[in-house]
Amino acid sequence: MHPALQALFMDVKVVRFASIAMLPPSSDAQDQLPSLMLELAIEEGIDPYDMLYRLVHHPSGTMWSLYSSYWPGTGPGLASERNAQLLDRLTEWLSIADGGFVGARDRTGRQIEKEQQLLEWTRAEAGGLRGSYGEDRASFALALAQRAFQNPDFDWAMQAAPRSYWRGKGAGIAAKLGYVVGIFGLWLVAVWLALALPRGATGVYAWLFGPPASGWQAAVDAVGNASDWVLGVSIRGALSVIGLALLGWLFLIALPALSGSWRRWLENVRRELERPTETWSSWSTSAAGLILGVPFVLAVLAGAAVFVFCPDYLAGKIHEWLPQLHGWKLVVSIILAIAALIVLAVVVLTCLDALFTRINRRFKWIFDKFFDQYEDDVSRSQQVHPSIDRCEALLVRETAHMISLTDIRSPNGWSSWWIRTSLRIVTLAGRVFFTEGRLGDAPGIHFGHWHIIEGGRRYLFCSNYDGSFGGYLDDFINGATIGTTLAWRWTTLKRRPSAGFDQPAVEAPRSFPPTRFVIFRGVKCELKFKSYARDSMLPHLYRFDASKKSVDEINLATGLRDALFGERNDRNDDFIMRAIET
Repeated sequence: MHPALQALFMDVKVVRFASIAMLPPSSDAQDQLPSLMLELAIEEGIDPYDMLYRLVHHPSGTMWSLYSSYWPGTGPGLASERNAQLLDRLTEWLSIADGGFVGARDRTGRQIEKEQQLLEWTRAEAGGLRGSYGEDRASFALALAQRAFQNPDFDWAMQAAPRSYWRGKGAGIAAKLGYVVGIFGLWLVAVWLALALPRGATGVYAWLFGPPASGWQAAVDAVGNASDWVLGVSIRGALSVIGLALLGWLFLIALPALSGSWRRWLENVRRELERPTETWSSWSTSAAGLILGVPFVLAVLAGAAVFVFCPDYLAGKIHEWLPQLHGWKLVVSIILAIAALIVLAVVVLTCLDALFTRINRRFKWIFDKFFDQYEDDVSRSQQVHPSIDRCEALLVRETAHMISLTDIRSPNGWSSWWIRTSLRIVTLAGRVFFTEGRLGDAPGIHFGHWHIIEGGRRYLFCSNYDGSFGGYLDDFINGATIGTTLAWRWTTLKRRPSAGFDQPAVEAPRSFPPTRFVIFRGVKCELKFKSYARDSMLPHLYRFDASKKSVDEINLATGLRDALFGERNDRNDDFIMRAIET
């Protein structure tokens, strides 16, 4: 089926990556039969049903050949009937990703192919022109641009490469903040209209026909009161979010920038929370966080909730504490009290930091013992199944691929909800902020997508990336740790049989490396995390890559297109030279 599938996906042209694998059954499954997984990473903007329709109704009949074993005998006699049944079945089985990341955004397969041809042509032309211009980079770039303009094969490149709003000129910080503020403003307008329109209509009715019926008036008053309450909650909620953001900015950004002691203390806390091995220092930091940090955070959030939903109660309590103050004096007193508490907290923490630093210098041997590892964190090293090794060897000069299947921790509904919430955050961040082929500090990801399958019992992760598997995980271990930990921490590896001959099984069940305060540690337990990821992996039976180019090569070709056919300046000239010399 390999050549037929290759021809099908090349002809359909909307599939960027595809793979086929067998998913092993769970240990408690009744029939103990594997499932057939067809992964499809398609271009943005393509409707999934439209994509399935193109594949199923392709004249080659490849999809029916792949799935015909699901029908008894030879299936329906008419091709149209069997295609209709197959399309209905695949639509029923379709799993759209619960979260995902796209590296080379805004580019179709056809665009990538044409831009690669432009890159290769430019490099070939540069070889013939190099001796004529020497070190004159501007003239060299101008000559290449003129030849590209005169080549009718590149008329399509006259227009700038397409960009989404978030990758284009509108993606500045002001635009992103304005987007959020605009949505909030529209919400306030909608709530205000729900408050004003019924009252206005009642007033017009009373002017024309006299007072309305008591039931109608009561309903209007109820709607008005509800809208008034929602409007107040929305405004106070926005103020609370701004206040919490300013508080976080003060403690996590402003004070570390002003105080070296505070900065060192925060770095030490983060280091101890993320320490991959258990030590007395990391344990005591976690205990102190549970005893002091968690109650403090909960108290702040509770205060914000009271301010949002029960402002009258809060105002009454403040008047009890400060009965003699009114108006602006009360506001000033509250601000001064909050400022005094913040200053007091800073002073106390700074003094404690200085005290512990002095004790550390005086009794160094105690602290050396305090930071020693007392628990072996890795019970076994990563062991790679031969089928995974063979798949990686086949793709050593192509885009790498990973299929990971894990179980969702009990209770499944609770864990699935948290996973979906985390994935939505990661997806939004990838679409709005990480728009240049990097997810956090992790480069070279083409498509990564996560699926919660089998009614929330299992977690399927597929990724198409550049480089090696070890380097791929290292990028997350050393960079995008929070998102990776959030996406995996609610999973576990249960014992499961192999999907078939020469397929990996899970013999030793284990959990994801332990986390602290939801987002810390986790993937920082490097060997344990890599062993967990390796044992969750499945080999592919088939693999399709439409372009076989890295994210850097794709971005380079797109940038060359804009530099050659854009305005002539030093920046574009330098980019052209880098493109032909890379």
